[in-house]
Amino acid sequence: MTSDTIPSQLNALLPQLGADAVKLLIPYLTQLEAETGRVLVKQGDSGADVYFLLNGKFSVFEKIQINSSDVVLNVATFPGPGVLGEVSIMTATERTATVIVVERADCLVLTRDKFNALVKVNPQIGIELLQAFGAIMYSRQAAFQNKVRGNILRESLSIEAGIAKMARYTGRVSRTSPSLAQKLFSEDIKGVNYDSE
Repeated sequence: MTSDTIPSQLNALLPQLGADAVKLLIPYLTQLEAETGRVLVKQGDSGADVYFLLNGKFSVFEKIQINSSDVVLNVATFPGPGVLGEVSIMTATERTATVIVVERADCLVLTRDKFNALVKVNPQIGIELLQAFGAIMYSRQAAFQNKVRGNILRESLSIEAGIAKMARYTGRVSRTSPSLAQKLFSEDIKGVNYDSE
C-alpha cells in the first residue's frame, strides 16, 4: 500500500464522496497490514471501527444455535476491495459476524474516535460518509433479497407456487391484478427479472 494509490482506491470504494472529500478523510485513517489469520471483527463485540479493505481475501463466520447446539457457519468468503464494519459505526450495535483475513490484506481503518473527530471538524463529510455507508448496506440488502427470491422462484414448479413459497419465507406476498399494477407503475418500470427456469 502506497500513499500515492490510497486516494484512488478510496474513491473507488466511496464514489459518493468525491476526490476532495476523500483527501480530507485520509488523515483520519490508520494503515493496517493484516496478515493471514488475523481476526478483524468478532461476533458479539461492540467495536465500531470501519475497515476499508484495499485488497486481500476474507472469510465471514457466524455462530448460531440449532436445537440448542452451537454451530459455526462459514457464510461468505470475499475478496477486497470492500468496506467492513459500516453497520456498527452507524448503529452502535454488536458485530453480527466474525471476519478473518484468509489472504494478506492492506486496509485503512476509521475508528469511532477518529470518525467523531472528523464530524466535529467537517460535519458535511461525516454526513456524506454515513450516506455512503447507508448505500453499501442498501446494496447488500437488495442483493440478498434478490438472491433469496431468485432461489425460491427457481426451485418452484410455477410462478404461483413460487409466490406462495415466498410468502412463507419473506412475509405476505401476493400477485396483484393487471389493472392495479398499471395504476402503481409506469410502463417503463420493469423491476428485477427473476428467471424461474
